[in-house]
Amino acid sequence: MELKIEVRQAAEGVTLIVLRGEIGTETVNQFKDRVDQIVNEGQTKLIMDFQEVNYLNSMGLGVVAATLKKVKKGKGDLKLINLSPAVQELFELTRLTKVFEIFESQEAAVKSFSG
Repeated sequence: MELKIEVRQAAEGVTLIVLRGEIGTETVNQFKDRVDQIVNEGQTKLIMDFQEVNYLNSMGLGVVAATLKKVKKGKGDLKLINLSPAVQELFELTRLTKVFEIFESQEAAVKSFSG
């Protein structure tokens, strides 16, 4: 099980987190630690790209939900883009599609931050 995390600026004040691989038992701590580091650096407007995530377990889902809660405390938000079919299904089954804003593209997610 392997997870690659790439972090870059999507727009002024908006951080893009590109995830590749699997978010499961072996990689969830790596995922949590990296995302916590980003939030602790003061980044509160986040976009997570799940296009190349082929597996996400409940612990990984918990990290995503906890991150949303943290950034909302800092008056920010977390948007999700490019959910793979497996990840989309998990969000639907857990009804988290009602909690998260999910977009088809990075551009649409970035625009949503500007109101």
